[in-house]
Amino acid sequence: MTKRSIIFYWLLLLIPTAVIGISAFYMLCHEQERINSMEISAAEDKANAIASSLVLTVENAQTGLSDSLHNIPEKQRIDILAEWERTDPLVRNVFVWHEETGLEYPVAGSITREEERFLKRFNALFTSRIPWQMPAMENPREYSEKTKDKTDILDYRKSISNLQNLTQRSSSQDNSDGNWQGDIITKSGWIPWFDENRLYMLGWVQKSPGSHVYGIELEIMTLLSRIISVFPPSDPDGIVYVLLDGNGKILHQAGKALIPAGREPEYLVSLAPALPHWQIGVYMLHGRAGQSGRGFIILSSLLLVIFLAAIILGGYLLTWHAQQNIKDASQKTSFVSSVSHELKTPLTSIRMYAELLKEKRVKDPDKKSHYLQVIVDESRRLTRLVNNVLDFSRLEQGRKKYHLEHLNLVAHIRGIMKDHLVRFKEAGMVYDDRMPDQDIYVEIDRDAIDQVVLNLADNAIKYASEGKEFTLDLKTSNSFCQLMVMDRGPGIPAEHWSKIFNKFHRVDDSLVSSKPGSGLGLSIAQRIMADLGGEIRYEPRDGGGSCFVVEIPLQA
Repeated sequence: MTKRSIIFYWLLLLIPTAVIGISAFYMLCHEQERINSMEISAAEDKANAIASSLVLTVENAQTGLSDSLHNIPEKQRIDILAEWERTDPLVRNVFVWHEETGLEYPVAGSITREEERFLKRFNALFTSRIPWQMPAMENPREYSEKTKDKTDILDYRKSISNLQNLTQRSSSQDNSDGNWQGDIITKSGWIPWFDENRLYMLGWVQKSPGSHVYGIELEIMTLLSRIISVFPPSDPDGIVYVLLDGNGKILHQAGKALIPAGREPEYLVSLAPALPHWQIGVYMLHGRAGQSGRGFIILSSLLLVIFLAAIILGGYLLTWHAQQNIKDASQKTSFVSSVSHELKTPLTSIRMYAELLKEKRVKDPDKKSHYLQVIVDESRRLTRLVNNVLDFSRLEQGRKKYHLEHLNLVAHIRGIMKDHLVRFKEAGMVYDDRMPDQDIYVEIDRDAIDQVVLNLADNAIKYASEGKEFTLDLKTSNSFCQLMVMDRGPGIPAEHWSKIFNKFHRVDDSLVSSKPGSGLGLSIAQRIMADLGGEIRYEPRDGGGSCFVVEIPLQA
């Protein structure tokens, strides 16, 4: 995989990923706008439904009282109205008035403080400064649209003109006192009245032109209790619906959520003409429109980032894995080449000296002995190489089998070194045995420990012969014994300490490149010791050189 192919691969990965990420984020933003719009629309629809329900409750109460007023007999009018005032919680005050005689009930001189305040409130009506019947009201929908944003608070005369709910009913009634009968025109209505910034409702009836006007003042608090009974419960989405009076004061709210002081409602619905200047307010306590979805945007963006990161990480892992495979393939190719070379060299030597001996060209006994020794040494070298390759294959596949035996480690290692003293002598190295004289027994595979020690000795002969020294030392510590294999060679650079036990790895410098090798010896030694419960590690030697520490479990 070349640098150009890697760049091309990442472009193929990153460009679609960027397009997906930008498109997804754009869609998320639009989805949030749609959710915000739906949230606002749903809140508005619910507020309108609440307003309609409240207006219907008020109108039903007013209609019931108006019907009852129409059915009061003239001779019993004052008595019945007085009884209503005492017993009906919806009736606050009652009155009977005539254009010529003025107020007939309540009777002047015997009124209570409440009746005195009542007469003072509606003095303009009772003194004929304001007529009972006003011009027809404006379209309530138009009024509602005008007052949604609270930009216009109507004055007294305009509120009377626009909000009075007058009904003209044509009815055929029998006069209970028998004085008149037939079709008559009955006028009635409800007058919203504002006094000291408070709303009052006055219902009146006039059965014929020039006759008495009588009626009741509605008890707003009782009406409010009925309104509250139809008010919806709290909204779990953090949307609070409140009932506001003409001064913007909250009379009732759905739930117990705390509304911050000075907070303005996000949406208002007027209750006019039933309750002029009263409104249903909507508070979105989770955030204003356009801001309440911040959590949604953050969560969605986080998921999008995780998705894009997963794509990029997957691409990186694939690239890394491909590079590792390429590296392994290259190392295996180099390994095959090195093994082929190492197999060819001893085979060539063995064949050449064997042919000379076979043809009896060599007459000198010393030369014959030397040629035979070369054949033996090259055969051993070939055997070690083949064993390394076979053991590596078995270790990779987990098929390596060990035969543990009770072994005197000191005597066994000295026996191995005795058989290879000639090799050290030929390499110009001096073997220094610092192992103790007492016996140290371990449970270990004889061939495995041979392979570990010989691999380390071969490396010392191959790479550290210029140091002229090869030393073995053996120490015991707790439940392990430590075999230290040391030389005075050039050592191993620090950047390779963590890599020298990797398969196929060789320190790439002029010294090593001039020496043949497969790069498997240390890797095999480490795997063998790990399988036997021990370990092998590298340490730089004081004074220069290398030190490989082989830890072997002691016999209990």
